[in-house]
Amino acid sequence: MIKIKGLTAEDLNGFMDAGTEFHGELRFRNTFRVDGKVKGRIVSENTLIVGESGEVDAEVECGVVSIRGTVSGRIQGRERIELLAGSKVQATLVSPRLVIEEGAFFQGDCEMTPTAAAGAGRGSLVAVAARAVGDDRRS
Repeated sequence: MIKIKGLTAEDLNGFMDAGTEFHGELRFRNTFRVDGKVKGRIVSENTLIVGESGEVDAEVECGVVSIRGTVSGRIQGRERIELLAGSKVQATLVSPRLVIEEGAFFQGDCEMTPTAAAGAGRGSLVAVAARAVGDDRRS
């Protein structure tokens, strides 16, 4: 049985294994894991997992996006985006919550507001980090 951070194989709605390629628009319910290659668009209200061997070049719109592989494009996580150790992400990230583990690589822009889906509050990750450091010094 596959175990993925608290998920079992029964929790997965779909799985694309290494050696598989998909071009087009992918839509799914529940949780979908990609260990192959996807190019195009991925849409879901739920969770997308990009595994270690996963390569995604797409516009992604999901509830939660958890990445351990390679992703480029635009990623919108309505709830959160997770860049896990070993991930390589070159993208624009849009989400109210962003988790970046040590060992993850991220290059791009980030929009983090409570209503990130609305597109308000554009800014770079560096600017957000600089504001956070400035706020800590005032406390």
